[in-house]
Amino acid sequence: MKTQFSRKRNSLIGNSWIGPASLSVVGIAVLFLILRAVAPGALAALGTPFWKTGAALSANVQSATSFFGNATTLTKERDELLAENTALKAEQLALQAKVQDLTKLLGTRTERTDEILAAVLVRPPVSPYDTFVLDQGESAGVGPGMRVLGPGGVPLGTIESVTERTARVLLYSAPARETTSWVGEERLALILSGKGSGAFTATAARESGVSEGDFVYIDGSSFAPVGVVSSVGNDPSSPRSAVGIRPYLNPFSTTWVTILP
Repeated sequence: MKTQFSRKRNSLIGNSWIGPASLSVVGIAVLFLILRAVAPGALAALGTPFWKTGAALSANVQSATSFFGNATTLTKERDELLAENTALKAEQLALQAKVQDLTKLLGTRTERTDEILAAVLVRPPVSPYDTFVLDQGESAGVGPGMRVLGPGGVPLGTIESVTERTARVLLYSAPARETTSWVGEERLALILSGKGSGAFTATAARESGVSEGDFVYIDGSSFAPVGVVSSVGNDPSSPRSAVGIRPYLNPFSTTWVTILP
């Protein structure tokens, strides 16, 4: 009976919670209690490195969070700057195109003249063929009958009607409109008849010497030609030849004009 009881006791000791690991925990706890009683500051000294490590880890986490927050803000600011840069480039291209148009129209002269600068608001096919609508009217001194020139001083037409802020231009090439002109080096007089779409027709004596490629000018309007002879009829039975004239300048691609008294 004694041997059996001893076996049971040993068995309980081996399987109980009081093992080597448990004894170590108990020993550490006892040691802490002794240190607390003997040297209270020792525990604080031992724990300080752990507390500092924890504080450093917390600061690093906050720094990382701040970094990612700043990165998002910087990305947004970058996108806004890129959008602004794109808008500025588009505005610059528009200004360059405007300068090019005005340079073609006015050249490089800087002296003051009586010319009135106007932009073409409406042109064919939005407006009736061979008519323009300009952005200057009575308030700018524009009146009926004033001459309208395109780039290089090319004659385009005359002011037909005006409002306070707009003007309507009737082109010389308007159908059935007749305009006195001259052609070639000999300055042969012609009566231009508008054919529409910027083109003209005229008649000249068969022996007048008019030939293809001759420039046609409108009397008293400008030293720039209004058109170029594109064809000359050669009917031997007729004393006069039909003359076809194409526009020197495509009026329907014009964006700016000058208006003269």
